[in-house]
Amino acid sequence: MELATAALSSLLSKLGTLLSDEYKLQKGVRGEIRFLQAEMESMQAVLHMLSKKPAHQISELDEIWARDLKELTYDIEDSVDTFMVHIGAPVQAKPHSFRRFINRTMGLLTKAKVRHHVANDIEDIKRRIHEVAERRRRYQLEGVAAGSDMTTVDPRVLASFEQVEKLVGADVPVENISNLLMKGKGAHQQKTMVVSIVGVGGLGKTTVANLVYERLGAQFDCKAFVSVSHRPNMKQILCKILRQISEDKCAAGEKDPEELIRTIRQYLKDKRYFIIIDDVWSEEAWKTIEGALIDNNHGSKVIITTRNVGVAEFSSVDGNMYELDPLSDKDSKRLLSKRIFCEEDGIPSELEEVTMKLLKKCGGIPLAIITIASMLTSKPNKSKYEWYHVYKSMGCGLEKDKSLGNMRDILYLSYNDLPSYLKPCLLHLSMFPEDSEIEKVNLIRLWIAEGFVDGDRGVNLYDLGERYFNELVNRSMIQSLGINETGNALLCRVHDMILDLIISISDGENFVTISGDPNSISPTSKIRRLSLQGSKVDSNKEAIKDEKVMLPTTVDMSHVRTLIALGDAFEWMPPLSGFPVLRALILECFPSKHNNLKDLGSLHHLRYLELRGEFKADLLEEIGNIKHLNTLDLTATSIKELPASIVQLRELECLLTRDGVKFPDGIGSLVSLQQLTLDVTKSPHALAEVGNLTGLRLLMVYGLSDDRYSCVKTFLQSLSSLRNIHTLIMLNDAEICSLDCMPDQFSSPAQLQFIHGKYLILSKLPRWFSSLSELSSICIKVQMLRHDDLQLLGALPVLCFLHIKVIFGGTTDERLMIGADHPFRSLTDFQFMHYERCWLVFAPGAMPKLQRLLLYFKVREREGGAFDVGLENLTSLKHVSIKIHCGGARVAEVEDAEAKCRDAIDKHPNHPTLELSRKYEWRIVKDANKTDTEATKQQSSDLLATDDESNKGSEDSEQSYSDFQGTHDESHHGREASEQSQA
Repeated sequence: MELATAALSSLLSKLGTLLSDEYKLQKGVRGEIRFLQAEMESMQAVLHMLSKKPAHQISELDEIWARDLKELTYDIEDSVDTFMVHIGAPVQAKPHSFRRFINRTMGLLTKAKVRHHVANDIEDIKRRIHEVAERRRRYQLEGVAAGSDMTTVDPRVLASFEQVEKLVGADVPVENISNLLMKGKGAHQQKTMVVSIVGVGGLGKTTVANLVYERLGAQFDCKAFVSVSHRPNMKQILCKILRQISEDKCAAGEKDPEELIRTIRQYLKDKRYFIIIDDVWSEEAWKTIEGALIDNNHGSKVIITTRNVGVAEFSSVDGNMYELDPLSDKDSKRLLSKRIFCEEDGIPSELEEVTMKLLKKCGGIPLAIITIASMLTSKPNKSKYEWYHVYKSMGCGLEKDKSLGNMRDILYLSYNDLPSYLKPCLLHLSMFPEDSEIEKVNLIRLWIAEGFVDGDRGVNLYDLGERYFNELVNRSMIQSLGINETGNALLCRVHDMILDLIISISDGENFVTISGDPNSISPTSKIRRLSLQGSKVDSNKEAIKDEKVMLPTTVDMSHVRTLIALGDAFEWMPPLSGFPVLRALILECFPSKHNNLKDLGSLHHLRYLELRGEFKADLLEEIGNIKHLNTLDLTATSIKELPASIVQLRELECLLTRDGVKFPDGIGSLVSLQQLTLDVTKSPHALAEVGNLTGLRLLMVYGLSDDRYSCVKTFLQSLSSLRNIHTLIMLNDAEICSLDCMPDQFSSPAQLQFIHGKYLILSKLPRWFSSLSELSSICIKVQMLRHDDLQLLGALPVLCFLHIKVIFGGTTDERLMIGADHPFRSLTDFQFMHYERCWLVFAPGAMPKLQRLLLYFKVREREGGAFDVGLENLTSLKHVSIKIHCGGARVAEVEDAEAKCRDAIDKHPNHPTLELSRKYEWRIVKDANKTDTEATKQQSSDLLATDDESNKGSEDSEQSYSDFQGTHDESHHGREASEQSQA
């Protein structure tokens, strides 16, 4: 239902645009489109009503009708898009020429012809609408209810009664949650505490909660354990709570929810209670239940379990949220062995390899492991052949083996609970191969290209898509990876079990067609999205020969909206001219006779283009014809120069390249750009034009340097014009640069939120940073750091992440005091690295919100061997990481430094966690008889031979700045693919 609804939403928006005066349709055609619009709106309303019904109450007839309507909607949208592209296409010709007159005349005739075709298409569409509606009416049976009255036992209920001796890996979370609930003493601990346990379905949240319930329940006056469904009956839930806490002494009777809440509160007002609310799906459900749980200052405890991070954060009091981790490899193996062989170490050696493969598929999810173990136990012979058969079946869709029903039901329940706008976004992920790490920025822009992200006018679609992405993460449907310092995910991955589920749903809905074999695609199906997952290519080998099998010519590609061709699939995919309505294209091209992009310019509907591999730049010469292109990603290619026609892409929002790429003149005409990567060493002329790109939100710049002073001044002039920019990333090859050489009329970019420099070295902190009131994250290297600089940074009102690295050989004031005058009021994460004598002192009142601190110091440069930095004044501190540079120091000196660090942490009132690590441990002086001078001399050659941290970036500077906020890091798949292609 939701897929048809999503398709209709996109179409209705375009029909409204088509009715605008811009397209000057014939009066009769406008009337037909209004009819079409009204019909579609009515169908959307019916779909919306059907989607509110439980799945078992929706008839097969309604499902067929929704599927037919979705296919019809796609076809209508293709016709509308084709019309809009052709009617709005400008005529290219020289001014005041006879050729221009001929082209203009032919253009007008063509447009009239297109309008005529639209009228014919609408007539055909009307006929099909009537057919779909009539077929549904004709076979509708009155009085026949869909579904069954049979009730099955919820597997979550079964999980709560698991025998304790059968559980594996639950002891640590049970201990941690118990300690979390019972921690501390005193009056402030008498308030009711709420702890939320969050994790993906099947992870064991219910089981762990039940174990804690059994462990602590006897300490309370009353207790209750109730489960909440994704469509909760609140009256029934409140009745269960009342019945359990009163041990059936209080009758619920015919009380309404408000009366039940009052009765529960009255009963609990003088009691210490312990209540578990299992599987909460929404904030609204929790609000209702919370209203009944009176805070009586008796030290009561509440646990909720949920799959939704947002619900967990909302419900937990004082931030008590416990994220349940998957089982470790060791515990996964123990659980499987215990379930099959009734012992924790019973896997026969011949089954060891296949066991690890099976467990990898399960991903540490206990329910998945238990389900697979049940399958294996049912096999008559525990042979390697049978286990491999189970392993292979796991990758073919969960519905193919009914014994996987429990796991599928729970996963499908999570899918069904998604709002309609998220379902197509999730199903779209089935296009990517198993274990893919998918970049967030690319994924969101693919959703936009497909029309899955559809906001009101004025809403930034990328921001809206990012909310969709985060919601899928919060609902545990995708796993976030590459978390940056502000807590934003840069990548995501789909768990194998969820991938199997969405592949099976996509196949049933004809949403995505996946093929690793050209002969596996049915020539009769209407393909909407095509994922060609070929074999990996070894670019060192010769190109594949001409006899490589091709897709059958009978396969119709004319309806494909998204094409992903990976590995050697470019060898057997049809020409690009066979995809006339393509909206998104990801194509790997390795040296071959077949990877011809000559038809690229004919893809007039293309919104998203990502190329990977090695090919000649002249193949992109016609890219200027793709007028509606929004995203062009060339980071994973060998391209060194962009074609001149690229400046014609007035709708281009995201242009991503690697360093060393030369831009043509006229880049300032790309007025829609929001994200740009620019190497000023190759295109210094482009810097001045950047100032015209006033919609730019993220700018990544290579090559700024004091050696190119005019270049820096031009950059600052352009930067002052970018009123919408929020992220600035500067990547240099150990260049020193001053950003204080402001030109006349310079005004700082007031909206700037993130400044990141990778390998760029600032000679000093620019004074204009003080005016950046929105700045929340800074990662910089400096040649000089003064007390005034810390005062400037400390006054920034919303700065929450600060990473400062004073380069090797850099200078600072002797002692840097961070005081209460400019205390970094919002800072939560601080990393400070220096290689010389500099040290910090935190005065009382400094950094009141700081939770995470990283310090780097050199043992030989400590003053008096002390570690007196005022850590006790950091009142919110939770975690401290200290990296100790051991170069030139003796073993005793290093050990003494570590002991002083531990001492300081032990004395802190918060008892924060400590992570101690040694750097350059191999350079410790082990001969205690050597003098300091001799030891230093002995190490000097080694010191010169090591990588200079300030030039090449040591492992202590591990931030991937170019990945920040979803931008492309050349160290990710781009560099991987490019290196493979250039090997």
